[in-house]
Amino acid sequence: MRKTLFRRSVLLVLLLPLAGACTHELAVRNLDLYSAPTRLEGGDRRINLAILPFSGGPDETYYFNALLDRIHQSPAISEVRTDYIAGKGGSFQPDVILSIKPQVSYRSSGWNFLINWPGFLIFTPAWNGYVYHADILTRVAIHDGAGNLMSEEQIPISYSIRQAEMDRTIWTGLTWLEFSALALIGGIYNAFVFDDDILPQLQVHVKDNYSTYVGNAVRPKILAAAEASARATPPAAEPLAAPEASAPPETPQQ
Repeated sequence: MRKTLFRRSVLLVLLLPLAGACTHELAVRNLDLYSAPTRLEGGDRRINLAILPFSGGPDETYYFNALLDRIHQSPAISEVRTDYIAGKGGSFQPDVILSIKPQVSYRSSGWNFLINWPGFLIFTPAWNGYVYHADILTRVAIHDGAGNLMSEEQIPISYSIRQAEMDRTIWTGLTWLEFSALALIGGIYNAFVFDDDILPQLQVHVKDNYSTYVGNAVRPKILAAAEASARATPPAAEPLAAPEASAPPETPQQ
């Protein structure tokens, strides 16, 4: 009994560093699918852009703000007003009004079961990482300056993620002591449960990719709406010239 306990203790000490090394840096496998050069050219004139209020969760708000940052960089934009409410913008007159609504969902993958069990035998979590997905559907409604709907866009993005942290892989590494029971149970768990710990790193990793891709998709529609808004707005009337003052009548001589 003591010998068995001693052997397990020695094996545990040897496996702990190995288990700690079973990590995989976050990587987005299909980032190139949504990569595109930033298009910053504008139309004939710079436009005023209004953004309607948005009340999403923390994840949705992150991508909403990322897209706003991209819009601010465009030389086609003269001024941007966020949380715009018609009739309460003071002297601000928008050429285009946008409604931006990102919808975010995260998924784990059934492949994580096999990666964990029997994948622990060849340290699959370390060299492959667990499989996760981040799905972002961005809905953009584009209105002209008068509030008339010009177009509605739905831009889907689905990022394929690989990552493994020690808080999950350590139990996989220790499964050598438990005849693969920990890897089996952990595999079931990992197949269904997304690792929320990776979210801050993931958001920073895809921010520029996401905002550039969505920004490029809606930019032509924004410029088209601005042109339509300009055509619908009659030019300001020129002020009437003041009539020339007539000379006073001459005083008749006595």
